Amino acid sequence: MENTELLCEIPTSVTPRADIINDLLAQLDNEQDSDIRAEIIRKLGEYPEPQVIKKLWDLRNNLENESDDFVQYEIKLSLHKVTNHPSINIDFFLGNLEVFQLKDNNSQAPKVLIDAALIEEFLLRNKTTLNREATRVMGLVLEGKINPYIGEIGLIKIWHNIKNLKSQEYANRSIIELLSKINVGQVDLKEIDLEKYPNVNLKTAIQVEIARKYSVAGIITIRDREFIASGYPFVGSPSLFLQSLGEDTSPASIERTLKNLGKAAMENEKVKLNQLLENEPQHNLFFEDNLLLFQGWKIENFEILCANNNLTAATVILCNTKTQERYTESAFKKGSVDALFTAFNEALAHLVKIKHHLKSVYLANLKEGQQGDVTVKVMVEYDGKEVITIHTHENILKAYFFAYVKAMIAVYAPKEYHPDIHSTKELTYLHKIGRRDFHGLNFSQVNLMDTPGNLSDAKLMGCNFSQANLSGFNLTDADLTGADLSHANLSKANLTGADLSHADLSKANLTGANLTDVKLDENNLTLLDGTILANTIMPEINIEISGESRLEKVGQLLKHIDPQSQSRILAVHSMTDSIWWDNPPGQKFWEVNKELIERKISIQRVFILPEARNPKHLQVIQEQLNSGIEVALICQEKAKDVEGYRWDDTNLLISENLSVPRNSFTARRTMNGQTESGYISYQTRVVETDKSIFNALWEKSEKLSTEANIQEQLANLNT
Repeated sequence: MENTELLCEIPTSVTPRADIINDLLAQLDNEQDSDIRAEIIRKLGEYPEPQVIKKLWDLRNNLENESDDFVQYEIKLSLHKVTNHPSINIDFFLGNLEVFQLKDNNSQAPKVLIDAALIEEFLLRNKTTLNREATRVMGLVLEGKINPYIGEIGLIKIWHNIKNLKSQEYANRSIIELLSKINVGQVDLKEIDLEKYPNVNLKTAIQVEIARKYSVAGIITIRDREFIASGYPFVGSPSLFLQSLGEDTSPASIERTLKNLGKAAMENEKVKLNQLLENEPQHNLFFEDNLLLFQGWKIENFEILCANNNLTAATVILCNTKTQERYTESAFKKGSVDALFTAFNEALAHLVKIKHHLKSVYLANLKEGQQGDVTVKVMVEYDGKEVITIHTHENILKAYFFAYVKAMIAVYAPKEYHPDIHSTKELTYLHKIGRRDFHGLNFSQVNLMDTPGNLSDAKLMGCNFSQANLSGFNLTDADLTGADLSHANLSKANLTGADLSHADLSKANLTGANLTDVKLDENNLTLLDGTILANTIMPEINIEISGESRLEKVGQLLKHIDPQSQSRILAVHSMTDSIWWDNPPGQKFWEVNKELIERKISIQRVFILPEARNPKHLQVIQEQLNSGIEVALICQEKAKDVEGYRWDDTNLLISENLSVPRNSFTARRTMNGQTESGYISYQTRVVETDKSIFNALWEKSEKLSTEANIQEQLANLNT
């Protein structure tokens, strides 16, 4: 025991912590005496460091090699101490991947990215159909037939979910085990070009980027439908993958199966999804099959019994999917829905403190007849907030109940709430019967084109209309504050008086739309970000904007001009800098000009020239004249007073739409010494004022023709 006494006397104040740990680990590797080994292991339990945890974990996995029960006990106790330490969390493991990550990975098995939700299903869920499929996939991992990868964000999600359901120590142990068998794929979010993924969420884009970075053979995920729009072909659900794999589970067969999923499988899934959305958009099938609630609880059963005493009895049974613990509650009310909601509330009170109250329930018939589908809209209030949920079902009581259950999930477990994508009928039929409030709901796939009815005065704040077809629809006075209208088709829609404050209109199509009196955010720039505004009846807005951003917005608006709209461009350019047109901003703007000429849109431009000119001035003027632009010249001195305004340091561009005057705009840039100011304005008064000044300047200018001697005309400008 003399060595043990020496070990315990290591002066921590003298020896650095890392040296102590290294000494202990070295002694442990060389020590055979059980008592001393036990003492070393106990001492290691005081140091929650990466190499210590890894060593204790390896010892724990090889307990059979330790013949002494006391040593085995110390291994378990020390491992418990270090994995239960408050500082050991998911950030700790991600910061020390080189210690815990799978070492010397020379596996010839196909690389497969496995969705974190699938791994979590394997670790935490009961033996459901989905869990059995997850178990089979993970079995292939454990057999070495799959070389598995997981995304860093997925690993973080698994740790937090296990910690919340079990404990931090349990989560830490699970992560250590996973890291010993699964590679962690990491990508820099700053390097992901999200323009490549316009129709998928960030989580899906990250997984595709990881798959490409690590050259995996495919992705197995329970979220396979979310990958349809990603452009990545080798994705399949566990069931699709296992069904295609069959009995041959060799690595070669696995790789072949993943490759064969390909585009055909994606198209097949897309067809099934479209059919589901078209024929049964109201059925959240996964929800109804499982009736999942939150935090591991589900609705095991509910029933309603009507008696002769005019009372309805309702019973709801909640079951914990892990512990099988149950709560059964009943209620007696005059109405079936009232009884069912009350029984559910009483059962729910066992899980959470009730803080909501039901504000309203509305019913709309989507089809006539006894077997017609009905949609129920529920609104509940809690902590001063409102939640709206919708469910459609051919069974009217299920429509009521499921809409209410989804509202409870949204209130008490918002992180577990997955909003449905609602159908065109659900939106329009509810509005038809006078229901106006739909805020926060997902209508990203509705098609309102040629649909009877309207959404006037509807409350659509924060709704998701991305990629929706709202062409020609009546949205007068609708509140679309904060709504996602990106990629939406709003062509010819009537948005008169609508509130578009902070709405996302990027890449939306507003061709021919009526935006009279719409309310916008403070800077109004949202309206110009990628939005197609051709022939749009615009609101009277004026946007203060200068520098390169003004030029970019102007170029973007010019590209959207409809050639059929009888539009023309009136422009003034002060050529104090003769090489501006050769700089990147000037070259880009010149390309826009050439595109307009090719599309038969006329351009008139007045060049304001300084007294000291050079050949570059002549070259720019000649090029624009030869391209088909009507060019006029005026010297700087004469431009200093036109209509009482000084033009020698001013650039101007007016886009005049003769077919739809309210689509005309003017853009001006002014230099005051070194200070630049500018605007883009759709205000009728400003457009007319700028047009009047341009006409006066044009009249005072020297008109050029391609046959004339430009050098001679330049010489005569000052006379």
